[in-house]
Amino acid sequence: MTEVVRSIPLSKLTPSEANVRHTNADVGLDELAASIKAHGLLQNLTVRPVKKSNGKQTGTFEVVAGGRRLRALNRLAQEEHITKNYPVPCRVLENHNPVEVSLAENVVRAPVHAADQFEAYAKLHTEGLGAAEIAGRFGVSPLLVEQRLKLAAVSSKLMDVYREGGMSLDQLMAFTMSDDHEAQERVWFDSPLHDRQPQSIRRALTRALVEGSDRRARFIGAEAYEAAGGVIVRDLFRTDEEGYFSDSQLLDRLVNEKISSKAEELKAAGWAWVEVLPEMDYGYLARMGRIDPTLVPLSEAEQPTLAELTERYDALDHEHGEEPPDEIAKELERLAGEIEKLSEERAEWSAEDKARSGVIIALDYHGNLRVERGLLKPEERKATPKVQAQPEEGNGREPSEPLEEKEARLSDVLLEDLSAHRTAALRAVLSDQPQLALTALLHTLVLRTFYSPVCEACVDVRLEAIDLKRFASGIAESKAMVAMANCHSTWRERLPVEQDLWSWLVNQAVDTKLALLAYCVANTANAVEVSYGVDERRRDQANRIAAAAELDMADWWAPTKDSFFDRVTKTQILAAVVEGVSKEAAENITGLKKAVMAAQAADLLASKRWLPIPLRVTCSAPPFNDQTT
Repeated sequence: MTEVVRSIPLSKLTPSEANVRHTNADVGLDELAASIKAHGLLQNLTVRPVKKSNGKQTGTFEVVAGGRRLRALNRLAQEEHITKNYPVPCRVLENHNPVEVSLAENVVRAPVHAADQFEAYAKLHTEGLGAAEIAGRFGVSPLLVEQRLKLAAVSSKLMDVYREGGMSLDQLMAFTMSDDHEAQERVWFDSPLHDRQPQSIRRALTRALVEGSDRRARFIGAEAYEAAGGVIVRDLFRTDEEGYFSDSQLLDRLVNEKISSKAEELKAAGWAWVEVLPEMDYGYLARMGRIDPTLVPLSEAEQPTLAELTERYDALDHEHGEEPPDEIAKELERLAGEIEKLSEERAEWSAEDKARSGVIIALDYHGNLRVERGLLKPEERKATPKVQAQPEEGNGREPSEPLEEKEARLSDVLLEDLSAHRTAALRAVLSDQPQLALTALLHTLVLRTFYSPVCEACVDVRLEAIDLKRFASGIAESKAMVAMANCHSTWRERLPVEQDLWSWLVNQAVDTKLALLAYCVANTANAVEVSYGVDERRRDQANRIAAAAELDMADWWAPTKDSFFDRVTKTQILAAVVEGVSKEAAENITGLKKAVMAAQAADLLASKRWLPIPLRVTCSAPPFNDQTT
């Protein structure tokens, strides 16, 4: 074999059909061009002369090995980083099979191990090159450089495990959530073999941190938290997440200060009391009375703004439904906030009303500050005192009842008798008028759901909505409770002041009445099974309603370590995994410690829609024909 190394002008080089690399030949071309620009061509091209049919050379050379380098050089020439006659070092072959040469160069060489790449980037960084500078030299993004630097900072013991194939790249990336090498090593070497999933590693390393999705973190915001000296630990490999707030005590202090500032502002505005709750308790709120505000008309400038915001919100809500993409959900939240702000600015209470009512402040599920004004506590719910008549001038005595009225008054016994007959007749005529009966029923239900739970009513249907937080901690943030809270808020905004409720109901369409009835009735549902026993008839009714409604609890609840597996035996955990995943999956976690087994079972069943028996529909029911017209 004859070969020489010489410099050949770039314009004299052409690609060769003998080059074996055809698939994904342009992958990484940007990075290669950036590297050549920064460091020069580090590896010669392998070429052979192009000859005419008579055997004479044409003066050009075909590249049999190094086609990607040739394309990168041509790109640099097109971008005028090098000239078209740039001297390219080439190995010139005269008598050699070009396909064999190309195959040998592309197959025999071994790529650099990823761990070596991480450490090489870290060495460049310690020598003074910033992430942006390194990115420019190798044609990659600064984020990729930061990710590789973060990986290089993982414990050397864990890096050795990764080099030897004992750890996946996903697992190694999970360890970047902490810079504490001792904690990293403890999580890996002290954890059972089956508890090394990336999500388990992240959870173990961030247990003391507050997730960015936490309502407190959303309320304060990353900018204000960091301005107060807080540190946010961000996962460079999950850039769509908010990160972790490292100082929970600082976060709680900022939350308290911000809410306290709002509370002082409200007290200064004249409210009799201001109560701060850790989360909005809608059951507690429903038991309170309300003093309705006077609504100030919108200004001419505000009217088109409100109309535009409402139209935009309705359009997005109609287009994307109940589960919009994240960016649409954020836009809906922003629009709702602006609409609510405009509505709040319209509401005014008199000084007298403020002096006898109060305000509740709480963070809602999304980290927004909810302020409910004009509230009367159950013990404070009294009718507005009537203005006392002034004594007649000159005698100083209270005005006496007119003689005619006093003589016309009937005895209490007779009044009872007559009113009983009136009640019987009222029942008779009401039974023949379903629409009127529906309105009367709704009037009572809405009064006791939204205005005053213990008020007297003609249609005396008693509402009893049990407080589910007595039976399940954390249920206030469940999907179902949040849905009911949102429904309550929506209806409350539509309803008029109490004295106008009857006329408002009379004028509503049947569909509206039925929807409102459904919400009021839904609040009374009680399928809780307490330790001291449950009425079998109530259980049977709950099962029948669930079946008729096609309730699938997998849409509303999922078993987690805290909500279920920590609270059952190891035998029950294994049985759940067998049923929800497989017998083999259960065998893989047999023998683990209870806490580890619970966490692993939660991960295995996370997307399986498995439910414990009490949450399954246990009876069949005929399809429910919902005729709403």
